[in-house]
Amino acid sequence: MAKAQQRSQLPKFTSMAVLIDGENVDRQKVEAILARLGQLGTIATKRVYGDWSQDKLKLWSDVVSMCALRTMHHFVHSTQKNTTDIAMVIDAMDLLHTGNYDAFAIVSSDGDFSNLAVRIRNEGKYVVGVGQRKTNYNFVSICDLFINQDKLASSVDTANPMRLKNMVESLNSKIAEKDKSIKAQAVKMKEKNKAMTDLRKELSTVKKELRTAAGGTKKLESQLAKLQKNNESLKKKVEVAKARLTAKTTKKFIDLLLNAISGEEIGENKYPLDIIGKKIREENPTFRPSDYGFPTLSKLICSVPGVEMQTEQNRLVFSFSDKEKTLNCN
Repeated sequence: MAKAQQRSQLPKFTSMAVLIDGENVDRQKVEAILARLGQLGTIATKRVYGDWSQDKLKLWSDVVSMCALRTMHHFVHSTQKNTTDIAMVIDAMDLLHTGNYDAFAIVSSDGDFSNLAVRIRNEGKYVVGVGQRKTNYNFVSICDLFINQDKLASSVDTANPMRLKNMVESLNSKIAEKDKSIKAQAVKMKEKNKAMTDLRKELSTVKKELRTAAGGTKKLESQLAKLQKNNESLKKKVEVAKARLTAKTTKKFIDLLLNAISGEEIGENKYPLDIIGKKIREENPTFRPSDYGFPTLSKLICSVPGVEMQTEQNRLVFSFSDKEKTLNCN
């Protein structure tokens, strides 16, 4: 007892390590706990332990940031709840062996830290325990000083008007920023809606133009089909007229030819081309083979049905294979 009294009379600590069991402490009490420990001396290290992948510890983010805590992550690989405890014990031993700390604060209501408290005290270091009223008496009695966290104010303290005012102002600021962001998004949505409306109008106009163009195209196709039909009819008429003209022209030349060969036979059904040509020109001075569509008289005569051209004694002569047939064609 004398030793405990003597240790309780130690001056303020120059370097304290605070180890917090994140799974066994009310996060709303942490700020008040650190403030109380700060009255005992300088806090050099502040660590909080837990499996930070768990949803229940995600609520600690504000506390960790506000209190400048170092989070020590350890996955829980089994249903046993001693993973965090073991991590805290290992870290406490590592920090103890550095010799840089003259006091350790174990923030937990778990009585399993009793042996750790004994080990630290055996090294001549001061041990402060922080936990709930229900904390195991063995752990409480081993600590040089035990602080009942139930008597400390929560971080949300309505008895502190200034603190409450600051929290309200902070919340209002966040609400204002959120409202500003929502308004900005609303403006963007309005602009997008306007752009969509303009696009719909433009599409509607394009559709009308396409329908009009389609109607015009259909009309043009109908007119083209009609023109093509008329063109075919015209072609047939031209061919008929051409055939009639050709027949008329052929008849006219056959008349000239028959008149010219009269009395000019030089053999059985044979006529000299040069004599016949001369005779045709004498009787018809304006005669030209080209008027009948042929470059020479010989080719023109060969076009007459039943006429055959041949050379005899270096002279072109022609004959009728069937003179009666030629006369009938005429």
